[in-house]
Amino acid sequence: MHSTPGSTTDRVLGILDLFTEAAPLWTAEAMMERLGATRSTLYRHLRALTDAGFLAPAGGAFVLGPRIVALDRQIRVTDPLLRVAPAVMAGLRDAVAGTQLLCRFYGTRVLSIHEEKSDPRIRTSFDRGRTFPLFRGSASRSILANLPQAELRRLFLAHASEIAAAGLGGTWPEFRDGLKAIRLRGHAILSDIDPEVIGASAPIFAAPGLVTGSLVLARLKQEVTERDLDHLAAMVKETTARISAALQGLQA
Repeated sequence: MHSTPGSTTDRVLGILDLFTEAAPLWTAEAMMERLGATRSTLYRHLRALTDAGFLAPAGGAFVLGPRIVALDRQIRVTDPLLRVAPAVMAGLRDAVAGTQLLCRFYGTRVLSIHEEKSDPRIRTSFDRGRTFPLFRGSASRSILANLPQAELRRLFLAHASEIAAAGLGGTWPEFRDGLKAIRLRGHAILSDIDPEVIGASAPIFAAPGLVTGSLVLARLKQEVTERDLDHLAAMVKETTARISAALQGLQA
């Protein structure tokens, strides 16, 4: 069920969206100014969020509350993808000789949910919980290339400038055909977010044709040859096929 724009659900979620790594603490006055909410409405929502544990008071202001931590633990324990993929990734540590990122997507964002690192020199932007755009990075491209065409068309109409800026095409045919090439290849290789690191990614499917995330195998760019990239691409496709099969079997 989708909330109606401007609904109570939208307003409450809008409050939670204010809390970021750069702005982890908000006063009620700052929230009213940012959201344009009345004092009575805002305080009603803040009381509900605080009572539910999603927010906590902090010296005249608010921070994210303990319920977030409890939900994160529940996800770690119960998420089918996290029940399947980490063990497979752990078995690849020596073969990858770099780092592995397991990602999910929602809306127009991709979220890193697990990292398996064997090269401590690698520093990526995507430790667990970090989000990045759907139009940048190999993890995103693998997901994007396997979305239904109707959804891709909606994304293009809504985000044409972002898509063009990411080098994915300035027209719908360019965008569609570029993603089709990635889909047919079965993997994406890119180094546009962390320039010192290059990764090969492939999609993960919750059901046949239903992409739910992706896996990236990455190494330091200066130490990788074309042959290495071919090897990583083959490895990531074989690994995501195993993860997809295990995930679909678990959910069945």
